[in-house]
Amino acid sequence: MGLTISYKLETQRKLNLAAVGELIGKLRAKAIELGFEEVSEMIAVAPRHSWLYYRPPWAKKASELVPAHDGWFFVATPGDGSEIMTVGLCRFAGAAGWRLEAFCKTQYASRHGWEHFLKCHRGVIELLWAAEAAGLRVKVDDEGGLWETGSHKVLRRNLAEYNQCVAALGGALKDADESGKNVVSPIFNHPQFEQLEATGLACHGAKISKAVRLVKRLAASQL
Repeated sequence: MGLTISYKLETQRKLNLAAVGELIGKLRAKAIELGFEEVSEMIAVAPRHSWLYYRPPWAKKASELVPAHDGWFFVATPGDGSEIMTVGLCRFAGAAGWRLEAFCKTQYASRHGWEHFLKCHRGVIELLWAAEAAGLRVKVDDEGGLWETGSHKVLRRNLAEYNQCVAALGGALKDADESGKNVVSPIFNHPQFEQLEATGLACHGAKISKAVRLVKRLAASQL
């Protein structure tokens, strides 16, 4: 749970494996240029990379997901608190062309302040812009709104709302946990956690209470 950028990279161009490697290598160089905290070496797709998969339109179960059998990718960390970003192109049985689907949760980079969060979140978006400029078809669902609007104001507003909601829900779940040990979240380490929690409860108190009751019922049903 948290503010996330989900994305798909695709191309129907008839590229061989070497050409794919060259293209992804250029995006890797762009990640370094953008100041990502860590950028891996180029990685050739292998059977152990089972988390690189394609979901056919008819797939309903995890067993129907198709693993990648060829391609290149790298992983990069925008900055502390952010999840890693995976960038690459893979081939999948039954799917034309090259593609990759992934996501990167950036919200908890905000524990280090707005400027650090902005650098991380914008870095992901700028790398996706670079992929688009390189000729890839790029589909993005940016919960921060930066991809769609280019607005830092919109991004900051959405970040505040996510932090408030997550802090309020996390705090309420922790209070409802009798042991006090079963609820963990990076939001608890945010320096403004108490303020975020209070604002979130003021804005979404009824929904938070309903969510906590639902979680408690689900937990009880598992006993």
